[in-house]
Amino acid sequence: MKIAVIRQECSFRKGGAERYAANLCRELAETGHEVWVIAETCDPEVHPALKHVPVKVNHATSASRSRSFHENSQRALKHLDVDAVLALSRSFPADAFRVSDPLHRYWMKVRYPDPLRRWIENLNPRHRTILRLENSIFDPANTRMILTNSHLSKTLIREYYDYPQEGIHVVYNGVNLEHFRPPETKTDRETTCLLFVGQDFKRKGLSAVIDALAMLPGCTLRVAGRDDPAPFRAQAERLGVAGRVEFMGATGGIRKIYQDADLLVFPTLYDPFANVCLEALACGLPVLTTTTNGASEILTEGVDGYVIDGEAADPARRIAAKVRIFLGHENTARETMRDAAREKAERHTIRANAEKVVELLSRKGGVA
Repeated sequence: MKIAVIRQECSFRKGGAERYAANLCRELAETGHEVWVIAETCDPEVHPALKHVPVKVNHATSASRSRSFHENSQRALKHLDVDAVLALSRSFPADAFRVSDPLHRYWMKVRYPDPLRRWIENLNPRHRTILRLENSIFDPANTRMILTNSHLSKTLIREYYDYPQEGIHVVYNGVNLEHFRPPETKTDRETTCLLFVGQDFKRKGLSAVIDALAMLPGCTLRVAGRDDPAPFRAQAERLGVAGRVEFMGATGGIRKIYQDADLLVFPTLYDPFANVCLEALACGLPVLTTTTNGASEILTEGVDGYVIDGEAADPARRIAAKVRIFLGHENTARETMRDAAREKAERHTIRANAEKVVELLSRKGGVA
């Protein structure tokens, strides 16, 4: 099958959505499909058979970045002869749009709960551009089918957009089990190492994790990801836990970081399906996350992780309560959780994900 994949960045070195794009494109190429990657940047090491179609992006403003990538991607598509177009970034028309990034209309409600503030923010060119793109994408005349990576996303689309439900398909994320794997041996230590991984510290809930750490004297916290650590470092200092928090910055060695931790703590305000959770599970790392993260749908409470209410007040206390349960486990119980985490990831491979995507793209007609 000849497939064009639209994603602004396709890279193993970026965030979860970019790594998913890289894994999917590589798997498609590995299984014999001819793949064009319409992107501003695509790492050559993703797969030698991929055809990168460079797209220029105007980075003057956030609005111009979103608009120019969409427009230039569509121009590039006109020169290609493909069987199907899969949009992983906001662009239309396409045979399928996959909800990889947060649904912006819902995120605006989460980010700006006050209706007046939200109305004002809707006038911001950045938000206005993204919302205009989103409105067009969820028009069945522009997008033949929608792929979501969680039932959470499908529910939100039903709430905010009038897109036919029979055209929305839930396909959970897939992970590369060969790359993300448990360590050969687990190092015993006196303290429990909590791990936070994310590019947007505020949305992903780092502040609540640091507040929780102040209630958990037996733990340390590692923070991996590209964002400004200054306000969170200051928060840790105010709470007297700065000596127990390590800000690691952006790192390419994320597998080793997963392998060295005891529990991923990811209390995101909203994520369609945070890929870091699946990567952690594949490394045998149990996960604590929120109901407002689609990845929570694959977790089994107390078996391979923990789930807290993403919309409830005082998330720090809820995090601390779950971590205390984990701290109460002896080494054998923790080992059982690590095994269960890996077993859960083995049900969600990138191969199975790619096969389902291809099956859906192969369907003909209008809304699938």
